[in-house]
Amino acid sequence: MCCIGPLLALLGGIGAASAIGAVWIPALAVVAVAALLGVVWVLRRRRGAACTTEPGPVDLGMPTQAPADVDTHPVRH
Repeated sequence: MCCIGPLLALLGGIGAASAIGAVWIPALAVVAVAALLGVVWVLRRRRGAACTTEPGPVDLGMPTQAPADVDTHPVRH
């Protein structure tokens, strides 16, 4: 009879942990699914924004030619 108190406390603790786990594990699964959906949504939005271009012509910055009378070659003198 001396060990019945600690054994009942241990069994009660296991029962309480099981009850809390039965409530929290499904709630944690719902939060995990919501977080995963949020990540997928943000990545899809970011990918769509990265692929857009500005409408209209784009200046490529072509270099201009040097005048014919200027010698630009550094080796020839």
